[in-house]
Amino acid sequence: MIESVWFFLRVWTFWIVYFLVFKLTFLLYHLHLYKTFSVSQWLEVFGHGLPMDVSMASYTSIFPLLLWIGRGFISSPIWMRINTWYRVVFLLFFGFILSADLEIFKVWGHRIDSSIVPYLRFPKEAFASSFSSPLRILFSIYGVSFVASAMMWTARHGKFIQNLPASSWKQSLSGIVLMAVLIIPIRGGIQLAPMNQSSVYFSSERVLNQAAENGLWVLIQSLLESKIEQDVHYLEGSQSEADVVYKELYPNLINPDSSILANPNPNVVLIIWESLTAKVVGCLEGAYPSTPNLDQLAKNGLLFRQMYANGDRSDKGLASILSSVPALGESSILARPNKTAQLPFLSKALKAKGYQTAYLYGGELEFANMKSYLLNGGFDQLIGKESFSKDAMNSKWGAHDAQLFEKELQLANQSKTPFFHTLFTLSSHEPFEVPGQHIKGNEPHDSLFCRAHRYTDQCLGRWVEEAKKQAWWPNTLVILVADHGHSAPGSTADKDALKFRIPMVWFGPALNRNGFVETLGNQTDIASTLLNQLKLPGFRFSADLLNKQTVRKAMFAYQHGFTLVTSDGTLEVDDFKKEKPNKATQIRRKVFTEFYQ
Repeated sequence: MIESVWFFLRVWTFWIVYFLVFKLTFLLYHLHLYKTFSVSQWLEVFGHGLPMDVSMASYTSIFPLLLWIGRGFISSPIWMRINTWYRVVFLLFFGFILSADLEIFKVWGHRIDSSIVPYLRFPKEAFASSFSSPLRILFSIYGVSFVASAMMWTARHGKFIQNLPASSWKQSLSGIVLMAVLIIPIRGGIQLAPMNQSSVYFSSERVLNQAAENGLWVLIQSLLESKIEQDVHYLEGSQSEADVVYKELYPNLINPDSSILANPNPNVVLIIWESLTAKVVGCLEGAYPSTPNLDQLAKNGLLFRQMYANGDRSDKGLASILSSVPALGESSILARPNKTAQLPFLSKALKAKGYQTAYLYGGELEFANMKSYLLNGGFDQLIGKESFSKDAMNSKWGAHDAQLFEKELQLANQSKTPFFHTLFTLSSHEPFEVPGQHIKGNEPHDSLFCRAHRYTDQCLGRWVEEAKKQAWWPNTLVILVADHGHSAPGSTADKDALKFRIPMVWFGPALNRNGFVETLGNQTDIASTLLNQLKLPGFRFSADLLNKQTVRKAMFAYQHGFTLVTSDGTLEVDDFKKEKPNKATQIRRKVFTEFYQ
């Protein structure tokens, strides 16, 4: 057992040190970018990036552990030879990728990822373009890294491997145990969200977050993520044809027909309610009414009666609401921080107008790669589960909605006005366990679902009553919308429009009118609808729902297709992978996939 642990630790720590040295090389190679940052910020790069380095080192240690387990079935000379080839191949490959990453980051502005694959299809051109890079420096770094690492490996492992005792079943068994233990560092710990790029993001300075990343981990993850996009014919159709379709759907409408705001710069509180389907909202004639407080607020506010979620997951809903990015099938743009850094953000638009911005969530901000997306959004404050007391961690997902709304009250009372706060609830997520409610073992799923929404509705009602007592309330607009719909209650089919129909309610004393808005709309339309009221330009894939000339339409995506609903009818595109789409479908796909290119 001791030999197994010692062998594993030698291999594992070697790779951790290897990645840390390359991280230092990365910082020094791009010293012109990082010299302005303090020593403590450099140390934060290493500290926050360490979990990803450990994760990659753990992946890399799987092969030698497998060799260790099978040592008794391989002759000693062959076993030694395989170990040598493992060292040479991995060091050559890793060194090449990480050395190339140095210059790729300099030219492209992001770490090496799957976007390099199309260039490999044209090796002649790719090779020719490489001559513009400082090849001598890069090959020197590559050569030095290989020689130094190989010598270090030999010094650490040479005599140890030669002096190993004969293999036994105990050694093989202990290797299996160590293999199982590796799951923890591979996923980055025992927390809810597994390792992703958000796990190492820590700063509003994007270049610091990028330095914290492990280039190899990012490349492998992006290749896995991009496989879905490569399997789907997204890019068919010419740009000119796509432009024609786009202009039909999004005519250039700048100004709303009238102002609905009593003040040109109100505080804005955006509440994103987990899984709030129209089926549980009484004011939308839902069959399972569970939101009496929301229904009452809608009577005194603006109720958008024909709203649809763009997608069926929280990460897709978040991008649609804050950046007006249409959802697409299995893909999620939050998995691509290099892409989200290029998106428009409500937070950035309002921050430029003088708003103080904050995002509040009772759970792990790293979940579904939210943190990297939010940091790219430039929020002044990000509040996650670490900002709540241990006593408040009363849900599988983190702090329940009562604690979230309480935190919002505290923050609003401390904030300069005007402010833009985004709250993301979590209590209405599975498993639907809410405080003060005992779940019976045989209670139906739909009952649990509605019970959880009643709880969040109660939290909302209490928050509004407390907010009315605060000095900032008279100049406040609240926008409440769902992150996505849900098949429950009633087991709605995956592609059914009823699953994607959601409420959106604007309320608060900053409104100067109430009533219904019947324009067909999406979460992507929230940005332009709000920004035009604030005399700011809207976003590209966003329409002003308060402008009478807006084209009535809504689009929602599911696993292998999407549905486009207009006043003229419905276009359903399904089963991307099994059938080649016709020309009209190809063009529409290009319109809705611009942000993914």
